[in-house]
Amino acid sequence: MGHVFPNTRLVGMCSFALNYFFNQLNPRGYHLFNFLVHLAAAGLVWAISDLLFRITKAAKDPFSRELSFFIALLFLVHPCQTQAVSYISQRFESMACVFYLGSLYCYLCARLSRGAPSKISLYGLCGLLVLLGVFTKEVILTVPLMMLVLGWILFPKKENRKFYFVLVPGGALLYLLSSKLLHADVSVFFQTTLSQSHDGEILTPVHYFLTQGRVVLTFLRLLVLPVHQNLDYDYPASTGVLQPPLTLAGFLVIGGMICLIVKLRRSMPLTAFGLAWFLITFSINFVPRANVIFEHKLYLISYGFFIAVVSALSVLVRQRALLRGILWLMVAVLAVISFQRNKVWSNELVLWKDTVQQSPHKARGYNALGYAYFNQGNLTQALLDFNKAIALNPGYADAYNNRGLVYDHLNQFGDALSDYNKAIALNPNYPEAINNRGVFYAQHGNLTKALNDFTRVIELIPHYSAAYHNRGLVYDQLKEFDRANEDRRKAQLDEKILNLR
Repeated sequence: MGHVFPNTRLVGMCSFALNYFFNQLNPRGYHLFNFLVHLAAAGLVWAISDLLFRITKAAKDPFSRELSFFIALLFLVHPCQTQAVSYISQRFESMACVFYLGSLYCYLCARLSRGAPSKISLYGLCGLLVLLGVFTKEVILTVPLMMLVLGWILFPKKENRKFYFVLVPGGALLYLLSSKLLHADVSVFFQTTLSQSHDGEILTPVHYFLTQGRVVLTFLRLLVLPVHQNLDYDYPASTGVLQPPLTLAGFLVIGGMICLIVKLRRSMPLTAFGLAWFLITFSINFVPRANVIFEHKLYLISYGFFIAVVSALSVLVRQRALLRGILWLMVAVLAVISFQRNKVWSNELVLWKDTVQQSPHKARGYNALGYAYFNQGNLTQALLDFNKAIALNPGYADAYNNRGLVYDHLNQFGDALSDYNKAIALNPNYPEAINNRGVFYAQHGNLTKALNDFTRVIELIPHYSAAYHNRGLVYDQLKEFDRANEDRRKAQLDEKILNLR
């Protein structure tokens, strides 16, 4: 309830409102929507790949139609897509990918079209899809650069000049719009933040930038060998070019990919384009944030890898029967691994058990696992996991708040209040902990302190329906019935607003 999504996620939030209207809290409808979005993305991958083969004259080879299909299949079944598809809230990533792919497909079709009406219509649809992408996720910011590189690799130089005068200012306007929606500016590149990828670590802009060199290697490893996948990586930051040495290796790989793009753009244009796609879509990750790595970020990036690999194989393996066999084997192996990986998403206990197994020294996984046990009524195991989370990260406010809930249910009231206070001391603007402490005070007859806590929560988050509801109960006990009725009315209204979101 306390989480506020950026304005650049409005389209995704509308999709959740639509799901709620039809499915309420039944997860099947949400998963079905995510899967349909994934199918749409794979269909667009197929369509764009087929178009690219036509542009590069590879369509003269009848097998190129099959290659487009294989690229879409690899995109569809790769295990690294599971987080963006199975993790319901990560539909932001897959929906943004659909708008991204759709806008580029329209752009390419417009460039190939000869009729003015169709060109205008296609460019208009391209602009609309980009706008929808802006209100879905920030990755759409790289679209203008992708269009410029597409022109540079695939079209003659003289045909590109007029597009430079449109795409460069268009990209600047897109950046300004997104910055306005996010209430951000260039200062975001110079922020220091507490890392959520490695407990107790402070991420400076330089350390974050250096770490992305290793993230490139991790992403490539996952695409080639998708094993040891992890919802929540324990990923220490790089503190120097050689600390650890893989940092330098990552940037050397990036440099090598750039050299290959320049060298291959004429002889193997689709391989060059795939490498360029990988780097351009990855580039958004250089914007500093608290988490240095998540697998769902590979969703859009992966298309570049697939088209580069398949187009390179089509050049290197001349025997079509052998190439077809290699590609079917790749699809089959990846599909089996993906099926196994999806079992991890069967329920929250399985998911978080897998996470703590992969990241045994990170507190966030234990906190989430403890909360899963708490929701199932297993207070003993929940307490053990919250204790483990706090032992790993003594400054983890969420774990103290959740342990306070467990102590409250175990009637260890002194320990519960102590943990709520500790959580609030660590994070003075923590609405859930303040609300929980207010409930504790109300249950133990300290109505004044309860009232203060609920009012504080409402000041922090004006549409926090639970705080209005709880404050209304306190007003009832104080016999201030007009105020109680007003708070109940606001609680019902805010609950409707939440459902609309």
